[in-house]
Amino acid sequence: MDRKLIITKGIKNTFYLILENNIPVEFKIEDIEISKQTGSIYKGKVLRYSHAMEAFFVDIGEDKEAFLPKKDVCEEVCKNTDKGSSILVQVKRSPVSTKGAKLSCKISLPGKYLVLLPQSKGKVSISSKYENNDERNEIKERIKNLLHKINQENYGLIIRTAAKDAPDEAILEDFKFLIELWNQIQKDYNKKKAPSIIYEEPFKAFAILRDYAGSFSEIISDDVSILKMIKKFVSENFPNANIKMTPYRKRKESLFYEYELDKLINKILSPYAYLKSGSYLVIQETEALVVIDVNSGSCHKQKNLEETAFRINLEAIPEIVRQIRLRDLSGIVVIDFIDMVNQEHKEVIVERLKEEFKKDKRPVKIKGLTQLGLLELSRKKLEESLIKQLSDYCQHCYGRGYIKSQDVVMFELEKTINKLKPFAKMKIIINPKLSRAVDSLLENLKLKELVEIEYNNKMQLDKFEVEKVL
Repeated sequence: MDRKLIITKGIKNTFYLILENNIPVEFKIEDIEISKQTGSIYKGKVLRYSHAMEAFFVDIGEDKEAFLPKKDVCEEVCKNTDKGSSILVQVKRSPVSTKGAKLSCKISLPGKYLVLLPQSKGKVSISSKYENNDERNEIKERIKNLLHKINQENYGLIIRTAAKDAPDEAILEDFKFLIELWNQIQKDYNKKKAPSIIYEEPFKAFAILRDYAGSFSEIISDDVSILKMIKKFVSENFPNANIKMTPYRKRKESLFYEYELDKLINKILSPYAYLKSGSYLVIQETEALVVIDVNSGSCHKQKNLEETAFRINLEAIPEIVRQIRLRDLSGIVVIDFIDMVNQEHKEVIVERLKEEFKKDKRPVKIKGLTQLGLLELSRKKLEESLIKQLSDYCQHCYGRGYIKSQDVVMFELEKTINKLKPFAKMKIIINPKLSRAVDSLLENLKLKELVEIEYNNKMQLDKFEVEKVL
C-alpha cells in the first residue's frame, strides 16, 4: 500500500492528510496555540470529589477542570487524593464540548514497538491486531525473554503491531528510551509545583509517524521547518525507513487547494457519502452515539432482494470504515445495514468489517448484530470528531438541524399581537425574510396601520420581538 502524508501549515492551525493509494483516509487538525493534551502528563491538584459522578475534579492548569474517574485511580501512585493534594495524571481524552479532559493515574508511554505501563507491574499484553493465538504467544514470549534482564522493575508492556518484524536491537533501544522517559517524568514531577505540565505529547506529525511505524512513501509539506524536524525524527526513530521528504514549492496554487482540502472539508461536513453503485451512506453524529445508515439509492442490480442487500452491504463496508477514520468518529457507532435474512450473509458482513478495521490504528471493538439487525461497535475516543473541530453551531438552529416553520412563527406572532391589542400601537422586530408573511398576517388582522415593522438581519428566522407603543 502506498501511503503519503500531506502537511499544510497556517498561522493558527496545521492540517494533516493521510492518503492511502491516493485516497484520503485520515484528516487531522492541530491548533498551534493549544496544548496537545491527549497523552500529555500533568502534575495536577485535586479540587474535589463528586460522589454522583464517582470522579475527582482536578486542576491541570488548563481552561477547564479535568476529571479523573475513580476506577482510573492507581492506588500505588495516587495514594493521596484529598482536596489540595498533588497527583500525577495523564490525559486519556482531550476536552470535548462542555466536558473537561478525562484523566487517568494509569500512565502509558507509547514507543515505536512497545507501550510502557509503569504502574502495571508484570502485565504484558499484545495488540489486538494479532488474531492468531500461536503468533500472539510466540511474539509475547520472544519479547518477554528479550527484556527480562533489563526490565528489573518488571514494568508492564503492550506489544505494538510494528514489533512483529522489528529486530531485537530496535526493540531493546525502544524499551530503554521509554524507561529513560519515565525516569525523567518522575524527576520533573518531584521538582515542579501543581498544576503544571510534566510531559507534552510531540506534535501530531511525530505521533502519526509513530502510529504507522514510519510506513510512508512520501511526506509533502509547505513548511520547510516541519520537514526538517520530521527528517530528524525519522532518522533517529526509523533509520531504515525510505521516506521521500518533498517541500511544496508551487507558487500559483497552494498545497491546500492542490490536494483539494477545501472540497474534502465540504464532503466531511456533509451527512452523505456516495458509493460507485449509486448506493449511499447517511452519517449522523449525536451527543451519545454515531448512526450510519446504508441506503440502496439507485442501485438495483440483482433480481433477488437478499442478494441485492448483501452486495450493497459488502460494497458499503470499505467506505464505512474510511468515513469513520476520515471523520474521526468514535464512541458508540451503530450501523444500519440493509436488512438481510441469510445468516451466512450476516456473518460475512461482520467478518469483512473486522478485516477492514485492521487498517485503523485506533482500538475498535465490534459487538456484532443486534436483534433488530443493527451492527454495534465502539471506537476509542481521544478528541472531538473532525466535524465538531471543523464547524460551529448554526446561529439559527444551534445544532438541532431545523428551525420552526414560517407558519408556526406566524401563528405565535398572531397570538402575541392579539394579547397586546388593547394598546394603540405596536412595533414588531423581525428578520426581513419574513416581511411578506408578516404583511399578509397584519392585513388579515386589519392592523396594518397600527403596527410598525422594524427589520433586523441579525434576528433569527424563527424569532420575533413585539414591543408596546403607548
